[in-house]
Formats: sequence, C-alpha cells, structure tokens
Amino acid sequence: MVGVAAAFHVSLLGFSTLLTTWLAVVGWRNRGRPGATPFTGMMAVASVWSAGYAAGLLTPADQYGLRLFFEQLQWFGIVLAPVFVLLFFAEYTGFEELQRPAVVAGVCIVPAVTLVLVWTSQYHPLIWRDWSFRVVDGVNVATQQEGPWYRINLLYTYLLLGGSVSLLLYTIRRSEQSFSAASAALIVGIGTPTVANLLSVLGYAIYEGLDMTPYAFSITGLAFAIAVFEHDLFERPPSILQLGRTSALGTLNDPVLVTDREGTVVTDNQIARDVLSVPATGADAEHGSGLIGVAIEALLPERPEPGDEPALITLDDRQFEVSASPVEDGRGRSVGTAYLLHDVTERERRLAELERRQDELERQRTELRELDAINQSIRSVLTSIVRAQSRPELLDGVTNRLATTPWYVTPTIREESVPETTVEVTDGGRMRATVPIDFASIGYGALVVESDREGAFDDHEVTILEELCASVGMALHAIETRETLLSDSLVALTYQVSAEGSPLARVSAAHDCTLIVEGTVPVEDSGLLCYVDVEDCGDVEAVIDTFADADEVERVRQVPNRDTVEVRLRGPSALGVVTARGARLGEATARDGQLTFVAETATGNAVRQLTEVLEDAVGPVSLRSKRERPPATEDDGRIATVEGLTDRQREAVVAAHNAGYFEWPRESTAEEIADAMEIASSTFHSHLRKSLSKVVSAHVNHNGDGRDD
Repeated sequence: MVGVAAAFHVSLLGFSTLLTTWLAVVGWRNRGRPGATPFTGMMAVASVWSAGYAAGLLTPADQYGLRLFFEQLQWFGIVLAPVFVLLFFAEYTGFEELQRPAVVAGVCIVPAVTLVLVWTSQYHPLIWRDWSFRVVDGVNVATQQEGPWYRINLLYTYLLLGGSVSLLLYTIRRSEQSFSAASAALIVGIGTPTVANLLSVLGYAIYEGLDMTPYAFSITGLAFAIAVFEHDLFERPPSILQLGRTSALGTLNDPVLVTDREGTVVTDNQIARDVLSVPATGADAEHGSGLIGVAIEALLPERPEPGDEPALITLDDRQFEVSASPVEDGRGRSVGTAYLLHDVTERERRLAELERRQDELERQRTELRELDAINQSIRSVLTSIVRAQSRPELLDGVTNRLATTPWYVTPTIREESVPETTVEVTDGGRMRATVPIDFASIGYGALVVESDREGAFDDHEVTILEELCASVGMALHAIETRETLLSDSLVALTYQVSAEGSPLARVSAAHDCTLIVEGTVPVEDSGLLCYVDVEDCGDVEAVIDTFADADEVERVRQVPNRDTVEVRLRGPSALGVVTARGARLGEATARDGQLTFVAETATGNAVRQLTEVLEDAVGPVSLRSKRERPPATEDDGRIATVEGLTDRQREAVVAAHNAGYFEWPRESTAEEIADAMEIASSTFHSHLRKSLSKVVSAHVNHNGDGRDD
C-alpha cells in the first residue's frame, strides 16, 4: 500500500506529466507557427522524464531489472530536453542558421552517444561507476556514482540551456524592445528545472539520490501555460522582427550593408552576399553568417563617407554606385553606417558592347577590304593557271604571281604532299601556311606561303588558298592528261600489285579465276567504277559475295546476261590513281592473286612520281616493265572525239557501254547506271545524249560525210 510520502511524490510527478503532456498537445495543434514544433518535442520528452521517474520510484525494491529499466527510460527526456529547448529558442527568435539539418545533426551527437551508453551501462562504468536502490518513505530511490561521460553530458546540457536563454536575451536587446511577460515566463520555465537539477547534482536534494528536476516541470508547465494562453506565445514571437528585417532586406534588388561604429558589418542581405566576396583569412573571416562580422574595409576598399556624393566603384567585373547614410538611434546619435550599392554593370556593359560592336564592324570592314584585295590577286593567279601549257610554266606562274602581291612573301611549291592545311609561326615571327595541292585525293605537292601581316591566314583566307590549290591540282591533272593524249610518244608502264593492295587480286586468288577490267569511270570521293569480266569461274555469284566482303568495295552487282561485274571501289585505288594522274589505263588483269595493269603516260611525265603515288595509295607495287612506243595511227580520229567530250560526258558513255546499255535488249537501265555513278538519272541522260551527238558528228566529219557549210 502506498504511503503518504509516496502519494505526495506520485501526485506531484503525475501533475508534471499531465501538464507537460497537455502542453505538448497544444504545441502540436499550433505546429505551423514559429517555435511550436520544437516546443511540442520539449514538452513530450519532459513528460517521458516525469513519467519514467515516477514509475521508477514506485517499483518494488526486489524488482531490480524493472527499476533499472525505468531509470534508463527517463534518460530519453534527460538528453533530448536541452536539444529541443535550443531548437525552440532558435526558431522562436528567428535564428535560422541553427535550424539547418547539419547543425541539428551536430547538436544531437552527444545525446545519441549518451543514450547508447545509458542502455549499455551494465557493461561499462562510463555513465555510472556503481549504483544502488533503497526505499525511503515508501519510494525506491536510486543512488549512483557518476562516471566520466555522465559529467560530460551534464556539462553539455548546461551549455545548451545557457545558449538557449542567451538567444532570447540577445534578441530582446537587439530589437530594442522591453522585457515582455512571455519572455519572463519562458526564462522561469527553463530556469526552474535547471536550478533544481543543479541542486540535485550538488547533493542538496531532500533525499540522497533524489532528482528534483521532474518535480520542477510542474512549475515549467504552469509558466509555459501562462506564456501560451495569457501572452500569446506563438502569436507574436521575436522571430517576426528578425525575419521581417531579413525579408525586407531580401526584397531589395541592390546589395545592402549596415556596419556598426567600428566599421564591422552587422546586417546584410542575400544579394550582398552574392556580389561581395568574403575574405578567406584573417579575423574577419571568422564571421558566422553571410558577411556579418567582416570589416567594411575588406569588402569596400573604396567607399564614400556618409553624406558624400555616391561613388562609382568596381568590384571584380561589376560596377556599382555606392551611397552611404548614417544610422542613428532614438537620441540622434550615430551608431553605424548603411551602404547601398546600386548595380550599374548592365549599363556599362551595354556601352562597352556598343563600342565593341563598332570596333568589330570596323575590323570586319578592314578584313573584307583585305580579302577583296586578296581575291583580286588570286584571280590574276588563276589567269596564269588557265594559260599554262606545262607543269613548270604552271607552277612558276603561280609562285611568281603570288610573289608580286603585297600579301605574301617567298611563295614556293614543294613536291612533297601534305595531308592537310597547316598554319604556324616561323622562327622569324612570320605566319606560314602550307596548303596541299590535290586532285581526286592524289597529291601534286603543297603551296607554302608566308606573310608579315598580323592575323594572317584566318579561316576565310585559308579557304581562298585551298580553293586556289584545288584549281592548281585540277590544272596539273589536265596538263598531264593532255600531254598523254597529244604526246608524240608514250611510255607504257606495266605494274603489278599484290593481293594486299587490290581487292581484284584477292578475289582472283580466292576463286582461282581471271578478272579482266574492261572499263573504268571515276566517281565522287576519289572512287572508281570498274566493269570486270569474270573468266574461268563457274560461280559469278560467289565472286560477287567475295567482292562485297572487301573493305575497299562500296557496292557490287552483276551486269544482266553477262559474266561482267560492276564494282564500285571507295577511296584511292591503284587503277584510280592512274586515271587521276592523267595517265591512260591500258590492259588490267587480275590472276593468281596479282593485279597487273598498264599505265600509258607521256614521255616527259615522271615515272618515279607515279610509282610513289601508287605506293602511297595501295602499298608496295612492282614496276615490271617500261617501254616507249609511238601513239597508234587510229588515235587521230579518237583524239578528236575525246577532245570534243567533257570528262563527265566521256564517263557517261564509258559506263553505258560497259554496263550493256547499248545492247539489245538492254542489259542495264539508265537508272541503274546513274545510281552506280551516284548522279541523277536526268543528269546521266543529258550527258549521254550530248556525248553521242559529239561522237557521231566527229565520226561523220572524220570520214568526209559531213555537211558543207
């Protein structure tokens, strides 16, 4: 049966539990207001503390395990109550920095460790070195010898409580408001259990080992109830003033800084923190939030004095008009300075952009005049290209014309080809451009020009030079072709290419057959369209499949009703190099894994250069024979015919002939041939009609059957 003393303890602790529980419910109902949520947690853990302590006092002395459980249970309130007190005052007074998740997590480290140590206290002496339970006036009181972590947690608890009250006092002082009744009730509600706890720890409790803190929660509950219901605790918290100032500053579009009399920043806004850089070293770097605590000299080395005209300053790449105004208290005494920074960066940027555009337009006008002059010079070079009748005359004409222009010095043409255009600075400080001279992916050398001009060889100028070199390459090809056609004697060169350098050679080895090239037609991207007769092979389809597997072959098909295969080769090939260099392709046969072909060129053309170009394109080649012969007598009529045809018209006739277009019935349609040449069908028909007209006219005139004019 419970005695009178025990009933007194239980009644007082029960009253504390009920009062704090009721306040927790009230706080939860107001959870949308500043401080209400941590207030709810604070009252809830106080209820746990009081209820756990009451249950422990009433536990029979012989139930040691149950008594220990209630002793450990109340520690949820012991360690969490100061945490919720700090969070309550941080939110209640408007100190948002203390409400960040990282800060809350850091504050909870010591309480979390303490709870773990309390619930494992049977295995270590960190919380209690020893404890015992004894019955006094009908209640089971615990007596403990504190361990080292118990004292650490106690000190940590007092630090949190002291810091919480300091937040409230600081806010009241800063807001220049009088000490309100609500603030007094809060201090009484926090201070009473704190004093009771301190007296219990120092040994001034009624009984040895008795904790008077849960009893003091009854006074806490009464004080907080007065603050909530009599003084509108959640209706007018100090955070309204703190957050209102922050919000007002935050709505400004310009940076604002307020300093005290010593020139230390005490208030700023977000845009000021975004614009101004915070020093990384020194005492001013130890500020707590934003720019607060930083000396104004570190932020605005150049600034006006209060009352002076606004000053234009530059911060990094931005410009501001800074005005300074004195901050005075109610007695008219200066207590600080307010700095307003008006951003004029955009205005200055527009002015600078306008000047930049004007400079850019002037530069472009200068470049256009220069490019136009360069174009005129290039046109004179093109004139020498058109008139040249030989390779030396062409190359000398190009370099001499370029040397007479004011744009380039020491222009030369190298025999060595280069893969791409390069621009570099010479040892003498000049700009040098090296531009390849190519035609159909066959290199004829490189043009090298230097210039003393600043900014020479930009993209536009390089494009002009590349177009010039393309014209030079085309002209060189035309000269070689003309020399081959009109030469009094020809050099017949017999080359042999192994299977590694020719898909035709590989196919002949794979099927033990003979492949005879009946005609070739150059196509786009340095490709070559070949018409190949297949001999000594009973399975043409297998030959086509092998061709299709070769990397060099873009497409392949069989000409209907023939053992002829139309093969389109991609990129440089041995036969393509011969035609691209202006030589005449004679017999070409692939047999036993070797491609053997004859290239006929004019006597004056360099055989070594042709051989080197072949080796660059397909790898090692073997020059089997070299013999000189006069052109065939029947060439006269054919030359007239060839000279009357353009390259595209001749290619159309050759492709149509080799594809069986003129057979009856036709073995290939115009669409199929046009597709193989990668041109439109209408374009193929146009080339074919014009070429047939010229061939027939040449034949009639050659035999004396033409009309008399």
